[in-house]
Amino acid sequence: MKQRIKLKIAGKEMEFMVEPEREEIIRAAAARINQEIDSLRFDYRDQGLSEVLLMILLSEETRLLEFEARNTNETNSVLRRLGDLDAALGEYLSRQPCSLPKSTL
Repeated sequence: MKQRIKLKIAGKEMEFMVEPEREEIIRAAAARINQEIDSLRFDYRDQGLSEVLLMILLSEETRLLEFEARNTNETNSVLRRLGDLDAALGEYLSRQPCSLPKSTL
């Protein structure tokens, strides 16, 4: 059952409905966003909040795309290795004499 939580992001308080098991990670995400806002506002004092938020959005989306690409590559690598192992096992088993008991039908 979802619960209502309040978060303050970029100085604006907002309410969200979240699953209890996700509350901690959502609060951590909000804290990370606020830290990034503070850092970028210090580095880019001449930029407004909208520009800073766009920088954060672009940075996070880039990280997500890189993660997805890396995950896809790793998954494909694991699938290839599993296919190789399956083929090697199949070849090995095909060369072994059959030692199954004869049916008593």
